[in-house]
Amino acid sequence: MASAPLGQLLPSCKRRRVAAHTPARTVVCINDLSAEILKEVATYLAPPSRILFAVAVTPPSSPYEIIMARSRSRKQKSPSIAGTDWATLDFGQIEKELAAKLSDEDVRGALLHINSANKVKRLFLTNCTNITGAALSPLRGSTTIEQIDLSLVGLSENPHLNPKPPISCGIVLPILDSIISNEALCKLKYLHFPKAWRLMARQKSTGLSTKFPDLHDFILRYNQMLENRGQVCCLKCNQVTPQWLQPTIAWNNRSCYGTQRNFCHQCSNYVCRSCPTEDDNVDHHFCSACEREYCEMCVPMAECSNCRLSFCPSCFSHSCASPNCEMKLCGDCKVANECDGCKRTWCEGCHLRKTYMCEFCDKICCDECSEKDHINGVHYCDARYCDNIACSSCLIEQLQEGKLDCMTCMKRAAPLIKQLKDEIEELKEENEELHKRVRNLEERKQSLD
Repeated sequence: MASAPLGQLLPSCKRRRVAAHTPARTVVCINDLSAEILKEVATYLAPPSRILFAVAVTPPSSPYEIIMARSRSRKQKSPSIAGTDWATLDFGQIEKELAAKLSDEDVRGALLHINSANKVKRLFLTNCTNITGAALSPLRGSTTIEQIDLSLVGLSENPHLNPKPPISCGIVLPILDSIISNEALCKLKYLHFPKAWRLMARQKSTGLSTKFPDLHDFILRYNQMLENRGQVCCLKCNQVTPQWLQPTIAWNNRSCYGTQRNFCHQCSNYVCRSCPTEDDNVDHHFCSACEREYCEMCVPMAECSNCRLSFCPSCFSHSCASPNCEMKLCGDCKVANECDGCKRTWCEGCHLRKTYMCEFCDKICCDECSEKDHINGVHYCDARYCDNIACSSCLIEQLQEGKLDCMTCMKRAAPLIKQLKDEIEELKEENEELHKRVRNLEERKQSLD
């Protein structure tokens, strides 16, 4: 029997190519997830983000849009993803950058999704600086809404926005009118307008502007609606508050025009000014920085030691530079009274002892900076018949113009002039040195060419 060839008996030494087993990729689309999973995911989001997420995964209600959306979603998502408790909706709970990008369509979709006209009691459009106001259309005729904050800033934040936000008084006022027109069912008790509206309407009320929409007239209608409800009771002592302490929007006060008065922005309650507490009487104070009113039980107010205006603690960020002084200063007073050298600020009492203001150019300099940098300081002349307070530059100008007749001031100006001359000579020498270097560089360039 013939034997088989050796090559057939031994296994082949060549490597066999084995196709790699590649498992099929499983692509999970968010539209394929169950409503229960999406609802669980939504619980980790801030409330406004939860609504926006629910709007994004919920097919639209229009029959045509539902047909078009079938290719993108195989199952209807439950509106309960967003939750059901929407008494308060504050867009300040999401990132400021995100809120600033939201359009009218985004906010309107969120309000429609949660049935805001019948559920939302308090609406704060914090940081929604990209909307025109058309987003509020779902609130037309609402008999549930109690508070609407259109200032676009949070509590204790500067109401001045730059650039001016596009929110339109002409778009929003008709929506607000539809709410307050039904006085029997209307529950609206608090409105806070954008600063830009209040400035323009205040000018119109004083006859300086005729181009701004009629916010002033709306304020009068709103106040009349509040008055028609009758007097409110203090929520602490349950006593009827006097007429002059009834909640209203200021319309005849230039400093707080268009802001809600006799209403605490922190606890959203009416608190009378004679309600007894453990220490003193409860009072309402208007913060001149964030332009909101607070009761003392929520926000103990403080007074600027210079301008005597009241401010909430969050708006007070400056203290007197004197180490043993505990006085506070507002931002405006700090800028107006700070030393041009070290940028420190003193209260009114310490300011008179620590700083001098030039009577010619209003430059402010503290005694330490004036002593340290003599030529750039502000100095007081203590001569018998002279009370000049001048900086070095103004003192020299007065001397050059022949307006300086005090020998003490002249003597003080003399070394300053000498110091300036020395500095000028030094600058001339530096200039000559630079000219030499330029000439050397030009000569080297010519030699290389």
